[in-house]
Amino acid sequence: MSDPALHALFERLRNTSGRKLLIADEHLDCSALLQLKAVPELQILTNRQDIQLCAQQAGLSSVFNDMDLTPLGAAFDLIAYRISKEKALVHQIINQSARHLSAQGELVLAGFKDEGTKTYISKAEQYFGCKAQITRGERQLQVATLQLVRLGEPLDARQYGELQLIAEQDGLRIFSKPGQYGWNKIDGGSAHLIHCLGQQLQAGLIKPTTALDLGCGYGYLALQAARLGIASITATDNNAAAVFSCLHNFAENQIPGEVIADDCAANLPAQFDLVLCNPPFHRGFETEQALTEKFVLSAFRHLKKGGCALFVVNHFIPLDAVAAPWFHGIELPFRDKQFKVFKLSC
Repeated sequence: MSDPALHALFERLRNTSGRKLLIADEHLDCSALLQLKAVPELQILTNRQDIQLCAQQAGLSSVFNDMDLTPLGAAFDLIAYRISKEKALVHQIINQSARHLSAQGELVLAGFKDEGTKTYISKAEQYFGCKAQITRGERQLQVATLQLVRLGEPLDARQYGELQLIAEQDGLRIFSKPGQYGWNKIDGGSAHLIHCLGQQLQAGLIKPTTALDLGCGYGYLALQAARLGIASITATDNNAAAVFSCLHNFAENQIPGEVIADDCAANLPAQFDLVLCNPPFHRGFETEQALTEKFVLSAFRHLKKGGCALFVVNHFIPLDAVAAPWFHGIELPFRDKQFKVFKLSC
């Protein structure tokens, strides 16, 4: 396992008796998850569809939702959580954990100093009314164990469970919420992609009737594609918060199509005239080029013959080189100092 923070949590899970909960987001992968098959009385809560599927295949008890502990009940003897990238999500989980521990139960937080872990531990101490037991490891790893003594003021989770109107644009009402990347703004790269899509449609260079928003987030690309006249839109994302937000935006704006929880459309058999994608390039706090390759290959597999994909990436992502083995046409209709928009043709 390459993440020492997860390694530390796994050791605690193996060596603790009683009812245990692992809260798992994008830091965890399937190969690591298999190491927990022999841990008794273990429950997994995840906001990632791929982790849910892996857990099911491994015979592990798991729940997939937007990090809501309520369906799990109380009385966990150990809740283990590897610090996430999204601040509001970390606060939400710490707030909930206090209500789901047994009388002597422990919350264990693990992360690195440059991820804000020291601050999270300090805030959790104030909320739990206790002094954390802290161990340290490689790469400035910090692992904190907390027991509830006296419940204090909850951490500011930015109204985590509530959808918030973030923009009214082009006749669309766009809602989002914490728990997904870039949740509280219109991403500049996505806006450039939609501008290029409009130009392609106006010039008659593409005439799609079906489109896939791959890694949809709260659905900005899908909403704009529908506004531009594409008749049927499918949106998919691996993240529960993104799926929840996108479903609401489809209903709010009467978008014809569907929203599907899936890992990079891995279980979606349909093919489309057009794929739209603003792919992630981070897994947790780490940059990972394999993610770009994963999304490009998925786009290729989900395009009809003669279809095309529009991708927007940061300027340093070599998407043209990644796409070359699968796409015969690679064009660059937009580029500035921060973003590149590619048109990939089958």
